[in-house]
Amino acid sequence: MSFKYFIIGFFIIIGCKSIDIKKASEFKLTDESINLKVFIGEKISVKEFDPNKNNKKKVIDSITGDTIIRKTYVMDHGFLAKYKVVQNVFNDLKTDTIEFLVYDHYGRPGFENYENVLLYISLNKEKYNYYHQKYQFDPVKRTKKKTWKGLKGESIENLFTEKKNGVLKARGTFGK
Repeated sequence: MSFKYFIIGFFIIIGCKSIDIKKASEFKLTDESINLKVFIGEKISVKEFDPNKNNKKKVIDSITGDTIIRKTYVMDHGFLAKYKVVQNVFNDLKTDTIEFLVYDHYGRPGFENYENVLLYISLNKEKYNYYHQKYQFDPVKRTKKKTWKGLKGESIENLFTEKKNGVLKARGTFGK
């Protein structure tokens, strides 16, 4: 009889642990009205490009009607990043890999130093390019329990919530 209770207890404990792991590893929110995708990515490549390569544009002066060559200058370094989408966290990237543009005033983007990161990107609907939310990323690692955590043990939910209520709110992504 005690062996029977041992077996029942064993399966209850295993069941509780697996539910806990499932919740921790599958944190995900959706609000498609917000132009933001957040995902855990695995680096494939980060390649630099010259953001000022095609910086000339012909425009017509509205007063004189003359054709003017207008030059624009980007004061940031430009990169094309390609990442494997390991897990969607906020809104769905309906693809297994994603390319997005990165602009960084200080040089190479900090997130490229990590194999796995929580990345924040938005879609430019006119050019249909994804852009990295400048300087926003969180390095993450896979735990022994096959869940994702920040390098200091933070949950994915806490990392996302901190950005959501902090810098992304200040930028107007999540309201004021």
